[in-house]
Amino acid sequence: MPPPSPSGSRAAMACVVASEVAAVLAIMRRNVRYGGDEERLDHPLVAGLKSLRRAAATWGPRRWRNVEPLLFLGPFLDVVRSDEAGAPATGAALSSLCKVLSLDLVGPDAPGADRAMAAVVEAVAGCRFEVTDAASEEAVLARALQVLLACVRGRAARALSNRHVCDVVSTCFRVVQQAGAKGELLQRVSRQTMQEVVRCVFARLPDIDPTAVEDQKY
Repeated sequence: MPPPSPSGSRAAMACVVASEVAAVLAIMRRNVRYGGDEERLDHPLVAGLKSLRRAAATWGPRRWRNVEPLLFLGPFLDVVRSDEAGAPATGAALSSLCKVLSLDLVGPDAPGADRAMAAVVEAVAGCRFEVTDAASEEAVLARALQVLLACVRGRAARALSNRHVCDVVSTCFRVVQQAGAKGELLQRVSRQTMQEVVRCVFARLPDIDPTAVEDQKY
């Protein structure tokens, strides 16, 4: 079977984004803060996701090549950054980010790819959410690790600055330390993720200019 055409891939990108928006909105509507009457649906986080869904529907296959990744990552990052979002909504937004990055919808040469990847790392590293129980907290931390791993594993890893690669490693290490006082599953997942992140970083060492300054991309 021949590989999908670029136009077909870009059309699929719109479907993926729309599907992930729907998934996060479905979780948020279960929360009394966002669900219920129409007035609550005007919450900025909800409005941002709904605006993205409308915009993605207008981005035809030709236009996708010029879409800045932050335009379709931003609403998910807003949920991750918000301390109003509960663990379920934060976890859903992290899952969406992981899928977008794992499918390589963010290319290293996309306009503003460096800003987008920096924003993802910074949002995940500073992720805040309302903790209601240990199980949901561990689930969110595990998903955060998956996003960070996707950042250094995919094609867009080349758009990361050295500083943000260090942020990925240090955030993973911090979760590994925290996991010592949590469940066995998170302990195992965090250790495995840390090992894979380090492997991905070292695999790119031959591509790094040893004279590069700290903020130079590789």
